[in-house]
Amino acid sequence: MVKRTLIVAVVLALSLWLGFEGLALAQSSAQRFEELSKELYPKAKQEGKLIIYTNADIEDIVEVIDAFTKQFPGIKTDYWQSESATIVTRALTEFRAGQASVDIVQHDIDAHLLKNAGAVTPYQSVQKNDLVLSDPTLPVVGMEVQALAYNTKKIKAEDMPKDWEGLANPKYKGIVALQDPMIGGPETIQLAILRGTWKDDARWTRFVKGLKALDVPVHRSTGAMFRLLVAGEYSITEPCLLHDLLKEKEKGAPVDFVKSAPPVVFPDHTVLYAKSPHPNAAKLFIEWVLSPAGQEVYCSTGRTPNLKGLDVPSSLSKNWGPDVKPLSEMDPGFPLDPKKWMDTYIKPIWGAK
Repeated sequence: MVKRTLIVAVVLALSLWLGFEGLALAQSSAQRFEELSKELYPKAKQEGKLIIYTNADIEDIVEVIDAFTKQFPGIKTDYWQSESATIVTRALTEFRAGQASVDIVQHDIDAHLLKNAGAVTPYQSVQKNDLVLSDPTLPVVGMEVQALAYNTKKIKAEDMPKDWEGLANPKYKGIVALQDPMIGGPETIQLAILRGTWKDDARWTRFVKGLKALDVPVHRSTGAMFRLLVAGEYSITEPCLLHDLLKEKEKGAPVDFVKSAPPVVFPDHTVLYAKSPHPNAAKLFIEWVLSPAGQEVYCSTGRTPNLKGLDVPSSLSKNWGPDVKPLSEMDPGFPLDPKKWMDTYIKPIWGAK
């Protein structure tokens, strides 16, 4: 009887402990954000300003900023928008000059260059347990997703390549809008991911040589490239960002993508600059973008969320199906030194700039 009583007591004690532990784990992302924002908002409001450098489309960053300032009035938010390489160059130049010029840098893979130079303050969100990808130093707000897109009035679906490799077929010569692979943009990132995924140097080299042999002008901006696709000046674009495609498709543009070509995926970072003049406003912005309300606005631009459980049109499963297997394993040398990686692997094939 004593033994049974002891067992019951132990079980009850364990149940109570698990109950308290369960309550702690059950605290939602929204609750954690709500608690932290009560602490950060008064300090951010006192700072009164937030400065963002971003490679997002202007209409997208304006939509996000407007929603943020509506929820947190009293914080004047300014932004500077440019292409990826220019943003990194400016941020690094200002950091080395000791300038407290910016609070947030929104970037993709090149955020690692800022990290390697010591130009970011490590920050991990209080919502980390609710995220698909959580980085203890470079907050991941979403996924940049690449799709193999085409203009449905210029080329039939059955005439499209069935995978990324098929794009290097000579029959597509002259009809592909191709981003310059020597500027470190989405095309370069795709090549780094394909090299890391395939783990086959000969296969990868054939693909890059095939792209070069298409003999088409190269572009700097994927957004500008995609607009040319919509206008019918090209039949295919390499690469296309999913959020651009979804926005234009919703408007009725004659565009679609090849679902048998798996999505190429890489993180979209929003990082805290090491010399941020408004650090509380910066932290509040990062946490807000990761909160359910912020992710809803972020996804309204067509981007793919990092917060778990969001049923949005831009999710991978909605576009490629529940069994989608995205390509995301990057060649490890690329984020450490993108220029050295391009000079080593792409430049010998593509030629000097």
